[in-house]
Amino acid sequence: MSVGIRMIHESAGLHVTGQALYTDDLVERTMNVLHAFPARAPYAHARVAELDPAPALTVPGVVRVLTADDVPGVNDGGIKHDEPLFPDEVMFYGQAICWVLADTLEAARLGAAAVNVRYEQLDSIITVREAIAAQSFQGNAFQLDRGDVDAGLADAAHVFSGEFEFSGQEHFYLETHASLALVDESGQVFIQSSTQHPSETQEIVAHVLGIRSNEVTVQCLRMGGAFGGKEMQPHGYAAIAALGATLTGRPVRVRLTRNLDMTMSGKRHGFHTTWRAGFDDTGRIVALDTQLTSDGGWSLDMSEPVLSRALCHVDNAYWIPNLRATGRIARTNKTSQTAFRGFGGPQGMLVIEDILGRCAPLLGIDPVELRHHNFYRDGQTTPYGQPVRHPERLDRIWTELAECGDLATRRTEVAAFNETNPTANAAWRSHR
Repeated sequence: MSVGIRMIHESAGLHVTGQALYTDDLVERTMNVLHAFPARAPYAHARVAELDPAPALTVPGVVRVLTADDVPGVNDGGIKHDEPLFPDEVMFYGQAICWVLADTLEAARLGAAAVNVRYEQLDSIITVREAIAAQSFQGNAFQLDRGDVDAGLADAAHVFSGEFEFSGQEHFYLETHASLALVDESGQVFIQSSTQHPSETQEIVAHVLGIRSNEVTVQCLRMGGAFGGKEMQPHGYAAIAALGATLTGRPVRVRLTRNLDMTMSGKRHGFHTTWRAGFDDTGRIVALDTQLTSDGGWSLDMSEPVLSRALCHVDNAYWIPNLRATGRIARTNKTSQTAFRGFGGPQGMLVIEDILGRCAPLLGIDPVELRHHNFYRDGQTTPYGQPVRHPERLDRIWTELAECGDLATRRTEVAAFNETNPTANAAWRSHR
């Protein structure tokens, strides 16, 4: 294919005409569908002392309540085997304890509200700072090293330290989590799922049902712009639909409302970071010692590779001859955080950008110049040994963006606004 030839996206016509089918659109084309709705916990951390689904069965239209006793295989919806589908210990607010199946979505919702659950509330850990204080961590810790950080900091003309944190981010994909499962005449479990990882969805469904993976077929029509939010998280919902279909003999639909989706599904990982940075008299970074703690939520999901990638992006575009970056994953009573576009890269890059932004006024150097001064140069490598090829492109990009974006004028306007606006960021004034 030649460069410059205009090509039409294969799905463009269906998308712009509204004819594109998403997972939940298939419900209208399927007969006798049961609708699933979760009975959710009102606590961030609690023990399920008693579960009585009987009241839900008195609600007109309710057909069945799925509980842990119904699982023929493994009661777990995650690839790490740390995410029970039907938990006896609540690990985040809004976690599903059981699922109600009914002829209509409204009947399922009313049935879920009728389920009688007695909880024993437990202490919860909500913030990363609380997790650090309680030493609540999970998974593997990671460390990236280059040079002699301690010697570099000892010899540095200027050493600064600090900490900062930032929260996660909602994917807000077009289609919420959705699965439609049925069992065909040969006993094959067929699932339509809004998933980025059909083969893994297949594996999870199979181990929940206690059958072989080749007895499960998973199809994904479209993901609705998943941005990483449907790489690991759809598996449990698909398993609920498949379990219901297997037990009732009817197709089962699991489709989260936007409210449910935002409450129950994972987000981008938030991070807490502490750091010490050393500079020479010209403003070059000579050493950086930093610790990144990610908010993994209640289970691992993709937290380990996300953290690993964050550590490998701490340098961003800058040469740091002596670097020690350590990473760990906090276990908190929140949704299990998951993949998100950038996959840890943005979080890692934010670390060094925040450091340079804070240190520039302390060094008496314009932050734009401090960044430019520390760009990678010829012959340098990343902390993990990758040669940096064509680093001169950094200078070209930097210069062209500053010119075409009229950076100088914009910065003047921003400074004037922050000086006169009563709600301007106080931190900007203290670090300008």
